[in-house]
Amino acid sequence: MFSIEATIKPFKLDDVREALADLGVGGMTVTEILRQIVSQRPGRRFSDSEVRPGDLAPHFHVQVVVPDWLVEPVIEAICLHGPSGKLDDSLIMVSHVESVHSNPDRGQK
Repeated sequence: MFSIEATIKPFKLDDVREALADLGVGGMTVTEILRQIVSQRPGRRFSDSEVRPGDLAPHFHVQVVVPDWLVEPVIEAICLHGPSGKLDDSLIMVSHVESVHSNPDRGQK
C-alpha cells in the first residue's frame, strides 16, 4: 500500500474529490493548511494585492492510502484535476506504507 499526499488550492478540492471517487477511492483525509509561498513569477499583476515570497496562502492537504495497483491512476487524477495553473498551487508526495491497523475499540465504550 501507498500513502499519497497532495497539497492543493481550496477551490480544486471538489474536482480532486470527484476524480478520486470515480477511481473507487473510498476515503480521504483533508486538512486545511497555510502554505508558505516560495517564489513569485515576474510579469504583470492584475490586482492591487501583492503576494510576496514568504507569505502564507490557504491550501488543503489531501491524504489517501491506496493499494499498489491504484497508485498511478490516483497520481494522474490529482495531476489532472489538482493544479490551478498558478505558481505554488500543488505538491504531491508518495510514500510506501508497511501496514495499516484500525482501532479495534473504535465506537465502543
